[in-house]
Amino acid sequence: MASERRKKVILICISVFLTLLFAEIALRILGIGAIQRGSPWFAGGNHPRFLFQEDPASGYTLRPGFRGREIAPDGEFDTGATIDGRGLRSHPHTAPARPLVLALGDSMTFGEGVPVDKTWSATLERTAGVRVENGGVPGYSTRQMEGRGRKLIPLLHPDLVLVTFSPRWDRQRCATPFVYLDGYIVAQGFLPRLYPIDGDLYLAETRLPVLGPMTAYAKRYSYVARHLLPALFRPVRAALRSEPKPVPPGPDDYRPTADALDGIREQARKSGAWFLAILIESRGKDYEVDRDGLEKVLKARSIPYLALDAFLAKADWPRLRYAHDQHWNEAGHRTVGQALAPVVAPLKPHPLSPSPISHPPLPGRGGTPPNLFARTRL
Repeated sequence: MASERRKKVILICISVFLTLLFAEIALRILGIGAIQRGSPWFAGGNHPRFLFQEDPASGYTLRPGFRGREIAPDGEFDTGATIDGRGLRSHPHTAPARPLVLALGDSMTFGEGVPVDKTWSATLERTAGVRVENGGVPGYSTRQMEGRGRKLIPLLHPDLVLVTFSPRWDRQRCATPFVYLDGYIVAQGFLPRLYPIDGDLYLAETRLPVLGPMTAYAKRYSYVARHLLPALFRPVRAALRSEPKPVPPGPDDYRPTADALDGIREQARKSGAWFLAILIESRGKDYEVDRDGLEKVLKARSIPYLALDAFLAKADWPRLRYAHDQHWNEAGHRTVGQALAPVVAPLKPHPLSPSPISHPPLPGRGGTPPNLFARTRL
């Protein structure tokens, strides 16, 4: 009897092994689960390795002289990412060297997923006739933008500094910023489960010391493992996870953002430049809560801002973003760049005074192009 049971167990094991073996062969022949940029098990995301390097001021920054490609899942985009010697994703300039606008921001300013000459900063330069330098870095919080400003503002001596960000993303990133790991940037929450293997990052399915690395290495070498392991471990993690009751954000949650903007504004003031914060569009009720909360803090501090929710109230934002990746597509960048042209255009006929100027706050939700160049309060 015991011998029969052993035989059955052995037969079952052989059957499972052969099934997995045939599945592995089939997936490899079909290319389903192949290692490629943008794969869900590949933790580097859209970004090529070494697009970033460590930086003492901001944790990480763009690597000067880098050349590579950004590739997203579902074929939504495959575009070049070239960084110049100053560490900027600089587009071909069509405007004179002066006056100059410095655009600080995250991937929405960097132009994730669009060619460099299609970014909103390049569109803004062509439309307004004012030179714009793209200082965006994917994943940045305003705190990291402040660190980047300490380098770029003295280097470029801009006449206007634009800081573009999402209030919701920034609240989260100020609390838990992206960090550098082996040539990539990663969210801190995934850091304990990430393993650099053969130049790529693989996400372990558990933090357990032995089993975790085993799952990461299995996904490195097996097509089946890349599909099977997440499906097996997902319900286990969901059962063990205890979600704390969400607490509505308060004014203190927006203080890091406001402090960083104040810091950038002071850097601009010392350099004789104007300053404007641009809040990108909201993508649901939670985003609107963060927008409204941050606006109250910005108004209290007289920090000039412009909210795209009101400034481009009629924009069809879902059409202006990639369906899955959710970054602005070429139409989105074109819309934003052209809309900001009236804000920047006065720089061209009326060069700014080199002396430090106190900037007036914008009314309401920034629904009207701000007169940045007026010395009187709006």
